[in-house]
Amino acid sequence: MFIGREEEFKKLNIAYNSTKSELVALYGRRRIGKSALIKKFSNEKDNCIHFEGLEGAKTKEQINHFMLTLSAEVGDIYIRKINFDNWHDVFDYFTTKHIINRDVKSKLIISFDEIQWMAMQRSELISLIKFYWDKYWKDNNVMLILCGSIASFMVNKVLKSKALYGRISLEILLRGLKAKDMPLFFKGKRSKEEILQYLMIFGGVPKYLEEINLNNSFSQNVNSLCFSQNGLMINELEKMFYSQFKEVKTYLKIVRLLKDGLFSLKEISEKLNITSGGALRSYLTNLENADMIQQSIPFNKKLNSKMKKYYLSDEFLRFYFKFIEPNKMMIENNTRPELFDIICGKQFTIWSGFAFEKFCIKNSSLLAEIMDFNSKVILASPFFGKSDSKFQIDLLFLRSDKVITVCEIKYRKTTINIQVIEEVQKKIELLDIPKGYSVETALISLYGMNKQLKDSNFFHHEVTLNQILKEI
Repeated sequence: MFIGREEEFKKLNIAYNSTKSELVALYGRRRIGKSALIKKFSNEKDNCIHFEGLEGAKTKEQINHFMLTLSAEVGDIYIRKINFDNWHDVFDYFTTKHIINRDVKSKLIISFDEIQWMAMQRSELISLIKFYWDKYWKDNNVMLILCGSIASFMVNKVLKSKALYGRISLEILLRGLKAKDMPLFFKGKRSKEEILQYLMIFGGVPKYLEEINLNNSFSQNVNSLCFSQNGLMINELEKMFYSQFKEVKTYLKIVRLLKDGLFSLKEISEKLNITSGGALRSYLTNLENADMIQQSIPFNKKLNSKMKKYYLSDEFLRFYFKFIEPNKMMIENNTRPELFDIICGKQFTIWSGFAFEKFCIKNSSLLAEIMDFNSKVILASPFFGKSDSKFQIDLLFLRSDKVITVCEIKYRKTTINIQVIEEVQKKIELLDIPKGYSVETALISLYGMNKQLKDSNFFHHEVTLNQILKEI
């Protein structure tokens, strides 16, 4: 079932309906739904050809696969018998037979999926694509989509390449599905609380969510996927990193550090003994583009401040490091269907409070939309006090209308009582509020306030799970 991606469809359709050729760069981590998005978008169009690179294959194998695909796409079995030794001859043939002399005059969509494998992670193929784009393709009503799952390749060899400089008209970094789309995915078969639990473990990664059996409970699915001998997710960490990065050990060191809290560039450098120069910044940028980490900037600092800190934002990695990795040997030898409950037990409830905070931070734009000030948000991040290590604001919005919205996030399976007021008041007193700014308060919880707290009128805003996962 295909859901969501409205913004991406809108951008792709604008490009498709333009009066000129368009070169699109689409990238994102593995299993995030890039291929599905391209296929869904192009299935509604008249004139499309899709190619896909083969992981680990050499140039000759890539070319043979390209020709087999072309044969199938255009319905000509004789094409697969044509033998080419280099991409230049392939593109000459492809251009002459299927671009310049084609009968259909509607825009031709050409997608090169997993372009990094087609190019063998080198820039030569990108330079050749530039040559054919300039000389032939852009003058023949073409929409070329270069799609890849290795962020460093897509950024450095495609987006920042000298060859394609100024030619890319649309860039899409595809991230996880939005929380607001999830009720549609679960088809009303599971409760909102259960849906939230899935999102706190698997995030919005379509491939992970597709593995959920909607006829089974949360505990049954997590046991099957994460705590059984052949569970799909047991070795997912290795698949994530070895397919995405070259220097796997360094990237793993960084995410293992960030699982324990927020760290600045300097702190990461010192703790991991990595020079805080271009290399470390590149590692962090690649992890951000892979949607594994995010950065947090204090509201009272400049947006490019050295005060920014990084934290692990990937939901599954947080769950993996907490519950799967420490028990991996037990899981791999497991023959019991209830190991999740045995291993996690009460710890999972405690962890869920932490995970819910991270969920709210990652979905801050949705929360701001619910509270009706999304267009005003300058910055949304947690806030930690320097002088008091226990002083933490779960989520703070700095707004262009000179308002600071302080959010208290509570993961409780009951309504919130009036005691929360004292907690929030103490935090506000420790904040250094800029002159001319007003402070608003917001409570984000599963089931909202009890009557006494509601009657106090302390909170300006209230967001509940029903609003977050409101059915469209």
